[in-house]
Amino acid sequence: MTPEAQITCDVVVVGTGAAGMMAGLAAAGSGARVYVISKMPHRAPSPTTRAYGDITWSSEETTDELFRQVVETGGFLNDQRRVRQFAAAVPSVLNKLRIVGCQFDAPKPAGEGMPGTVRWSYRGVDAGEELLQRFNDGSAATHMWLFAATQVLVNDGAVCGLAALGLKAREPVIFRCPCVILATGGGAAAFERTDNPPGATGDGIAMAYEAGAELVDLELISFGYPKGRVTDVLERGEQARDELLDLGYAHYFLGGVRVDERCETTVRGLFAAGEVTGGLFGAGRLGGAALADCFIFGRQAGHNAAFDAQQRNTVIPQNLHNAACDRIEEILRGDRKPGPVQERIRRIAWQGLGPLKTHASIQRAIEELDAIEEDLAFTGGARRDEMRLAVEARHTYTVARLVAEASLQREETRGCYWRADHPEPDNEAQLRNIVLRKAKRGCELSSQPPVMTELTEPTTPRIGAGCFGYIER
Repeated sequence: MTPEAQITCDVVVVGTGAAGMMAGLAAAGSGARVYVISKMPHRAPSPTTRAYGDITWSSEETTDELFRQVVETGGFLNDQRRVRQFAAAVPSVLNKLRIVGCQFDAPKPAGEGMPGTVRWSYRGVDAGEELLQRFNDGSAATHMWLFAATQVLVNDGAVCGLAALGLKAREPVIFRCPCVILATGGGAAAFERTDNPPGATGDGIAMAYEAGAELVDLELISFGYPKGRVTDVLERGEQARDELLDLGYAHYFLGGVRVDERCETTVRGLFAAGEVTGGLFGAGRLGGAALADCFIFGRQAGHNAAFDAQQRNTVIPQNLHNAACDRIEEILRGDRKPGPVQERIRRIAWQGLGPLKTHASIQRAIEELDAIEEDLAFTGGARRDEMRLAVEARHTYTVARLVAEASLQREETRGCYWRADHPEPDNEAQLRNIVLRKAKRGCELSSQPPVMTELTEPTTPRIGAGCFGYIER
């Protein structure tokens, strides 16, 4: 067995995009000993670095209007407690970002009495890279690249650490800590067609599920699609299936890890922020809202995790420690290249769980995923790219399987969620959150009414490709 490295700290943040870097900055600024880790090389492309820079903006006078727009765009599946937090925090988020040296143009209201967007002053496809560098430069956290998180370690219902694979040294790394913040982004790269860069494979969603945390509305995924063809998907999807599958791409996960107002999951000490979470945007979101989400809730997760970490001491039981190392050893000893299996998973996900999904395609995807589970267990290798792909393939498999289970439950079309065999929204039977949790016998599913604290009379849900791409029905 390869000797493992061991690190003791207060908080580990997994992910170095906007939510992760903000969480690390906030947690370290609150006095915690913080490590921020990423499986990717330093300055590798991410959804944040690829962002053009539009951020949802609102004055204090337009906060209620922003709240309404977020809820109605989300088809009333949002947790309105979190939407109120979001809307209330948006007016001050720019000043908090300016403190670390971020520059912004003047806000652009959408109209009188309406919220709008603001753009940071860096242009181009990699506008977000400058912002992340400002976070990095201003943070007292320790940043570590090329460390692929494999497992959140939980003892007696609470976090006690995190296991990762050090891709440089090819060794297990065990962090002993009372709090972990998942900021790994979504899982759009789990689909064969995506506009996300490599690495957006749903790692945090898979690890949260394996740790026992609840997921919410994981079926809700935004697909970029030509606006004029969305109607074709819903009205003649099966007849034109091959043609329509050659269009579009997976863009953004609206569902994910379920968190409360403190950004804590249902596992004590496990926090999450950004696209890895669900419940804020419901079935669709406004353009620019994703970045605001990362800044607002990344900061909150960091502060709360730092506070909680001071209240607890943790010990990793030896059997849990050994099992985590053994899982990593399986990857290091793997004799099957992970690339082909990963591509099969991504192809199955796009064809069966993508924009043209039906009950039959979802069932077929489940059967095809089940057939490759055994092959997945033997993937790995000693090369850096093989190790990372092997970790990602395992997480991608878990996410795809869970997306399939959740998609079977939602028999309607709402926002960015489309079912070609159920092309209309159904507020009578389908206005519910679908919750997934790991149980002894597999995935346990339940449904609950959405949290409606303020807007309680649902309107007709929008349908479309997300952000500004909604169509009239």
